[in-house]
Amino acid sequence: MLETGLRGETWTKAIRYFKDSSLITEDFLERFAACLRLHAQRLVEKGGDARLQSNWCVLENSGLFEIAMGLPQTEETGRWAALALKRIRESVKVQVYEDGSQWEQSPMYHNEVYHCLCCVIYLAKANGIRLDPAMEDAVHRMALANVIWKKPDGCQFTQGDSDDTDLRDKITMGAWLFKDPVLKYSGFPRLDYESAWDFGYGAVAGYDALACLPPDFTSAALKDSGNYYLRESWEKDANLLHFTCGAMSTGHCHGDKLHVDLVINGEDVLVDGGRSTYMNVPIRFTLKDNPGHNTTTVDGKSFTTFADSWETEKLSLPVNRSFRFGKTADFVQGGHLGYISEGIFVNRRVIWIKPDIYLINDQFYAAGEHEYRQFFHFAPEGWLQTDGSMAAFRGKKNAAYFRFLTEGTVLEQGTGITSRHYNQWEENSCLTARLKKEGFASMITVINGGDALTEPARAELLEVRSHTRQVKLADDEAQAVKITVGDRSYVVILCHNEVFHGSDAVIADNCFGAGNVCVFDVTGVKEGERVYGGEVLHV
Repeated sequence: MLETGLRGETWTKAIRYFKDSSLITEDFLERFAACLRLHAQRLVEKGGDARLQSNWCVLENSGLFEIAMGLPQTEETGRWAALALKRIRESVKVQVYEDGSQWEQSPMYHNEVYHCLCCVIYLAKANGIRLDPAMEDAVHRMALANVIWKKPDGCQFTQGDSDDTDLRDKITMGAWLFKDPVLKYSGFPRLDYESAWDFGYGAVAGYDALACLPPDFTSAALKDSGNYYLRESWEKDANLLHFTCGAMSTGHCHGDKLHVDLVINGEDVLVDGGRSTYMNVPIRFTLKDNPGHNTTTVDGKSFTTFADSWETEKLSLPVNRSFRFGKTADFVQGGHLGYISEGIFVNRRVIWIKPDIYLINDQFYAAGEHEYRQFFHFAPEGWLQTDGSMAAFRGKKNAAYFRFLTEGTVLEQGTGITSRHYNQWEENSCLTARLKKEGFASMITVINGGDALTEPARAELLEVRSHTRQVKLADDEAQAVKITVGDRSYVVILCHNEVFHGSDAVIADNCFGAGNVCVFDVTGVKEGERVYGGEVLHV
């Protein structure tokens, strides 16, 4: 069925491209039209509610609409068009979240659906057919989601079943359809080749005349899908961190809750392994499983398991998602219930101190002794070196450093696999941080990076005290970290539990605050001078 719908687009476009060729005879056109009618009849019979939630529904019925518009207009083609639009409208209501992301947790399949919807909008307008404004608005939001998750190099993250594909042609398509200057800024400066074929020569001049405006935001949250993007700027050499803590949907999802991707100075540092294949073979499960992502596990057990290439066996509910985009720092956190049957709650907090410092705090609320693991997968272009509690990654032009501050953490360097394109894969460096701990555990990792001359951050754990009770707080109550990069210094206070028994505050290195997560800029602060409040990122 899927191929039947896809031919509806590709065949009708091909005939538009070559309609003036001497090879397109009347006999050929009659046979061509008869074949399209057979395709349409099959799509009418089989393309109903059974796959309303799937990308297949949109791909099939957009093909039906293309056929209806491509054939001579009759009552029958009119019924086909109306049916196709009804199914598409209903499917969009199911599949597209309010934040603009398609529900399958895969930028690639988001864009399969988005592309087909854009084609439907264009053809409907060209043929004077009025569409449901809510559907058009959903497609516009899908285009803006592409802007939000676009990497500085113009490509999408290899999240779920996605390849390392350039997004700018898709964004350009939306810019022209919706006459949106922000989309044009994030797309190509001129209409791309495929869009010129799709929309015609007049669209090339029209796109040139379209205004161009940068987005009025940098960091962004796609709250419905549970994807968060901490972005320095819209420049090609920007820093960007992606954190995901979303619900599973279809077989295109991976076991990637709490995963982070990291781009430093425009270059990939931490990456998702991608998809490689859809076959039931070991590499498929290696790339879908939790250890194939930059996330955590407990006692060597996965919090998500898969019955086969498409069906998820064990699910893990995402919880505790929150974020705050501040002036000095941005914050995002999320947890899951993948180990709740064993009495363990897992949460990850990410603090980005702008523009180049990242603190990852993994919290494990448990009783008894457990082994906790953090996984880090690096871009294949670079090389990784570990030394004690620090790891250094060097890419083509940049450097990134990872400091593991939790006592007892053991680092193990290895080799993994990553796939940027279907049926292709290559080796990359990976790192596992292991910690055995009784009761509550907190793993703190400080990351910084920049160009090849960048030096590693200096980072140390600080004592945290109760202001009113005048006692040192235990590590399962609160921790603090002092981070220095160059001439800049910061103190981060991290509370793991309720610590304010009365009118109280926490103090670390003369930083006085009352939030659950606080960042203090202590650059230039004299020794013994107290700093109040800080930037409260979570209460």
